[in-house]
Amino acid sequence: MNFGKSLSQLRKKHKYTQKEISEYLGISRAAWSHYENNRRFPDYMTLRSIADFFKVKIDELMGSSEEADR
Repeated sequence: MNFGKSLSQLRKKHKYTQKEISEYLGISRAAWSHYENNRRFPDYMTLRSIADFFKVKIDELMGSSEEADR
């Protein structure tokens, strides 16, 4: 699974809009859209904030979870 797809699935699973997440993170909605569509990648602090927001490890966001390694 790729990074953007992970973000999109997490957002939809938790029933957040792009606007809600982007406001929480302090980024534009367009920036979040770029992340979901793999056009841009967040800096480390934003990546950490995303992982904290969804209560997952950064590895899981990157598709490097144990399940992905099998």
